[in-house]
Amino acid sequence: MRWSTRLVVMVVLLALWLPGYGQRAFRILQRDTTVTGGTVLRLCIDSTRLFSNFIFCAQNPESARWTIWRKGGSGKYEPVFKDGYDRMNVVLSADKRSLLYVRYRPQRQGAMYYSAMDTAWVCTSTVDGRNESVVFRVPEFNKNAVYDLDWSTDKTRILYAWGNDQYPSLTRDGDIFEYNTVTKTTVNLTNEWQLWSKNCRYAANDRDIAYAHFANFWDPLPTDVFTLRVGHPRQQLTNSTNHMKNYKYCTLTDFDGTTALYRRGLYFDNKLYRKKDAEELLFSVPGYGGVQLEHDVFAAMDFYNNIYLFTSKATMGSIKVSAVKTFAKDHAYNYALDCNNRLNWMGRQGAVIAWSTGEHTTTITTTVRKTNTYYCTVDMGGVTYADSITVTVAAPKPVITKKCLTLSVSHYQGYQWLLDGKPIVGATDSAYTPDKPGTYAVSVTDKKGSVVVSEEVVIDERETAAASEQNGQVSITADPANNSLVLSAPFALHVLITDDKGVVIKQQHNARVVSLTDLPDGNYNMVLYNDACVKLRTRRLVKKD
Repeated sequence: MRWSTRLVVMVVLLALWLPGYGQRAFRILQRDTTVTGGTVLRLCIDSTRLFSNFIFCAQNPESARWTIWRKGGSGKYEPVFKDGYDRMNVVLSADKRSLLYVRYRPQRQGAMYYSAMDTAWVCTSTVDGRNESVVFRVPEFNKNAVYDLDWSTDKTRILYAWGNDQYPSLTRDGDIFEYNTVTKTTVNLTNEWQLWSKNCRYAANDRDIAYAHFANFWDPLPTDVFTLRVGHPRQQLTNSTNHMKNYKYCTLTDFDGTTALYRRGLYFDNKLYRKKDAEELLFSVPGYGGVQLEHDVFAAMDFYNNIYLFTSKATMGSIKVSAVKTFAKDHAYNYALDCNNRLNWMGRQGAVIAWSTGEHTTTITTTVRKTNTYYCTVDMGGVTYADSITVTVAAPKPVITKKCLTLSVSHYQGYQWLLDGKPIVGATDSAYTPDKPGTYAVSVTDKKGSVVVSEEVVIDERETAAASEQNGQVSITADPANNSLVLSAPFALHVLITDDKGVVIKQQHNARVVSLTDLPDGNYNMVLYNDACVKLRTRRLVKKD
């Protein structure tokens, strides 16, 4: 952006520092540089730190065991457990105080498949790993496994995918079950052994569920996501009929009751989608998992231990978890085509957001009608961070119209054309025809005397080179007796005549004689073009009786 005295709009970011205030820890993110009256502006406070506290499963590089990770006192991610057990499929409770997960103990280090297993349990603990207790034992664990978990809001019911194959990605002959912690009973919710179940999620109402069914890994049939409402037949949410390759592995990652998030595609080419009525690509970076944190704020993991934060429109930032060996890419536990690993979010870490508009969300939308300063404070950990943004509203920038090679604007009091930011001598009309390549703009003066600079237009060398070669072959002769111009060239010529305001008032194709009798007295610009719409000659015309 070129700064000058003619700058139309200034967007200023000020990091306020006052006693007890943090400096630049949070900033208002705003990339717009041109704002006119009535513009709808989206302001977002830097949310990487607000949304950076997760709980997930990953491999411990020290012990090679799969365990649960969360932020420690140092602010870095650390293993919650460091004993002889492996732990997977962690779920954070709705009140963010407890963990639900599968604990198992292999007789040898490594995979859950093709190895003799001891015992597996579905367990709970506090978020820091204290008070671990067994909810139930996984039946026949040496032949079966639990592949996904979810927890009702009141912690009384556990949803899980269970089957009799040791491949964590396949769940052969699997189904979706629900365990009641009060009655100690289990119910099969799907009971469809011909299809294998993999993922399961409660809806926000704790009654409806979503899950993924897929056929035998060696069959060509791909995965689909289904929803199941209490008292209703199941409903197929995705349709893989016409997308065999792209849908072959479709893993459900989140479900709020109406909208499902899922990854589909092959292992190294999966993407995150969401669907309510129509499917929408949400995040194109291949990886694992995907979860909605707040309205239009999401998180997902890639293959390289980064957690991305993004909206449906853009990426906000990423968090590198350097202490983790791998989120899920391990052939010893997770099969190569498993694209799911659950992210659990601890919330805003007690941060309270307050905008000068009275809103308390990370992102606000406001219609700018006059120059205004917007303030935002973030109270976090006893420290208040503040930032402000001043949006100056000014006249809209003029829009350049390009007709062949002629540039024009209209309805202003004064004009000055610019080439590469410098004034072009004598180019003070509403229209200008470039004769050399470069970056063109126009500075205009409105009726109030305000000066505004247009957006730039680039004219490349190809557009002007032909003119240099053919210009010498064109002649223009005045015929006063007939009030006309006689044109001569060994190729077709096309004429464009504009008035002082840049309005096109006469066009003529394959012209040899241009009559001026129908033009009233005044000043005009005439430009000649060839068949390639390349400008050849320009003339300033003044007609008087």
